[in-house]
Amino acid sequence: MTPPNLPDTFHWREKWTWPGDIIEHFLIEFFIDNTDDAGDYFQLCIDHLADGGSAPQSDDIRIDWVGHDVSGLKLYQGDGTGWVEFTGHMWETDIYIVDSLSSSPLNSEEHWIIELWMDRSVPHFDVSQAGGMYMPWIRLAVYDESTDTLAAWPPTSRDVPDDWGLEQGTTESIPEPLTFVTAALLSSVAIVVGCHFLRRRPKIGKTSAR
Repeated sequence: MTPPNLPDTFHWREKWTWPGDIIEHFLIEFFIDNTDDAGDYFQLCIDHLADGGSAPQSDDIRIDWVGHDVSGLKLYQGDGTGWVEFTGHMWETDIYIVDSLSSSPLNSEEHWIIELWMDRSVPHFDVSQAGGMYMPWIRLAVYDESTDTLAAWPPTSRDVPDDWGLEQGTTESIPEPLTFVTAALLSSVAIVVGCHFLRRRPKIGKTSAR
C-alpha cells in the first residue's frame, strides 16, 4: 500500500507476504537523488507496540542504510532515552536491502530506488504481541548529501515516536490454513495485507529530523 501526503521528492510503498515467515517489503524512490555520496542515507523507524513516547522505547527499532552499501547498515533499539546500536540481526536472513540508480514508471529520470525486506517472525522484528490488529507508528526518511535534502514521512523527528505516522492493517483478513498455492490465486505476486496509512496529526513549527 502507498501512504498519503507524500512529498514530491520521494515515494514509498509497502506490502506483507506469507505463509511461512512473515516478510515485510518496502520500495522507496528518491526522485531528486542521482549521485553516489557517502553521506546519502535511508532510514526506517518502527514503534512495534504503538505506545509512542517522547523518546525511543525498547519496542522501537531504527534501521539506517548509509552510503549505498551494506557496510553502512546499522540497526538501533530504543532504551527509553535515545537509540543504542543493536547487533543481533543477521544480514540476508532477517533483513536485506539493495539499492540502484534507475528510472521507473513513477519518474523517467535516473534516481535512487531502494528495496528492503525484513523477516517479521524474528524476535527483534516480531509483531506477535500486536494481536490480530497490527497498528504500529512508523517513520521513513531519505537524505541526499550532495543537495543537503532530507525528505521524511511524516516530516517529524526520528527521536519522538509520538509524532510518527500510523500504519494500520489486520492480520485476520487471510485465514491461516491457506497454502501458498491457494494464496497465489489472490495476487499475481504475493499476499498483500490490506492496510492504509494516516498522518497522526499536523505538526506546527520546525523539528530536527536527523
